[in-house]
Amino acid sequence: MEYPKTNKTLRFFSIGGDLKVIEKEVLPLAANEILVKAHAASINPVDIQLWHSGFVGRVAGDKGMGRDYSGKIVAIGGDVKGWSVGDEVFGLLFQPWLPPQSSHQRRVIIRGASGGTGSWLVQLAKKVYNCHVTAICSSKNAEFVKSLDADDVIDYTSEDIISTLLSRRAEAQEYGLLVDCAGGTELLSSYVCPLKSPFWFEAKLIGSQSQLLNTKGAYVTIVGDKTNVKQLGGPITYLSSPAQVVRYIKGWIWGPRYACVSLYTKSTYIEEVALLVERGEVKTEIQEVIQGAFDEREGWRKAIQLMEGGRVRGKVVLSIP
Repeated sequence: MEYPKTNKTLRFFSIGGDLKVIEKEVLPLAANEILVKAHAASINPVDIQLWHSGFVGRVAGDKGMGRDYSGKIVAIGGDVKGWSVGDEVFGLLFQPWLPPQSSHQRRVIIRGASGGTGSWLVQLAKKVYNCHVTAICSSKNAEFVKSLDADDVIDYTSEDIISTLLSRRAEAQEYGLLVDCAGGTELLSSYVCPLKSPFWFEAKLIGSQSQLLNTKGAYVTIVGDKTNVKQLGGPITYLSSPAQVVRYIKGWIWGPRYACVSLYTKSTYIEEVALLVERGEVKTEIQEVIQGAFDEREGWRKAIQLMEGGRVRGKVVLSIP
């Protein structure tokens, strides 16, 4: 296969500035690198956030979009083992944090269960960890989430989430994990501080004595307290939200744990997911495949509009010629 001379990339050069398709020279590979011809890519919420981030926007040089990809290897460096030209590959994955094993089936809540991360978490919690999964999504996505084998589905557009969760909680068995893929603070009133905690000023965390999570459980968010889809989320929100730091410290000492997490990119995780897909145990939901990413149709604009709308089911994919 002939080594390509140039490639096209979707770049931005300023905070929230217009994106541009740039043709760049393909440099020679380092000994530990592989070169992949992408066939498809996905613009994710994190791409939108980095694009509008004041920190990233001020870093010198051009910045790219589209962090999930699939394609075919066209060249490999001299030190690379286990891969060959022509191999089909894909990259990036969210790895959930689950509480320790127990004698009971673990009960997990997943908020934002119809999105790209949430839909995978529902399936991994069921297929890999055999959890009881309560999924939170809108009514239009309820049947889709049920098809992923969620045990319970709560429609946030018509039900009070916390009261519904409490009413469905198993007798004398609290939930072990809540994963928030949407962001905000709406569910934090269920995250109760023990009476011995000194952080009484965070009133929302004390309130009712009927808490959802057991003290060995965890409240995990991939977003943080922020709700603006254009604002950078993940662990960096610890810097702008002192309340998150308080929750983290309090959870470390007394439980349940609190954490705002980012992505794991270990190849072993991706290999495990590939096996699950090959066996037909999990599936990926693609809301739409958009053509014309790099030509006059500017298909990337539609992908960004969909992601900024915040109501994508599964993934929006850009087809790359």
